Amino acid sequence: RRGEDRRRRRRCIRDGQMTLLGEAGLRTLARLNHETACELADRLGAIEGVEVLNSSFFNEFTLRLPRPAAEVVDELARIGVLGGVPASRLYPGQFEDLLLVTATETNSESDLLVFEKALRGVL
Repeated sequence: RRGEDRRRRRRCIRDGQMTLLGEAGLRTLARLNHETACELADRLGAIEGVEVLNSSFFNEFTLRLPRPAAEVVDELARIGVLGGVPASRLYPGQFEDLLLVTATETNSESDLLVFEKALRGVL
């Protein structure tokens, strides 16, 4: 019951914030989300052995890595970088080399650079 109330409150807050943004604000927010994700995908896709699999996306995309994604995420976490979700976590025993990554308007240019450098370092 408490969890349901908490989820309902969060949903109301989120819906209220979206209403305050208005149509133009939502369009701007969506554009910023997409631009940030595209920038991160370009940076990560330029790393040797890394391939961006999605030809189109909004703010989430999938990377093929040259080694198991779960190991990469663990190594990134050890240095304080949240590196995404290994697809194998959602599909056990499958897609071991795929990493699901997201970027939003809350990610700064320096966040993208930190992620890029960290991923290069662990690969």
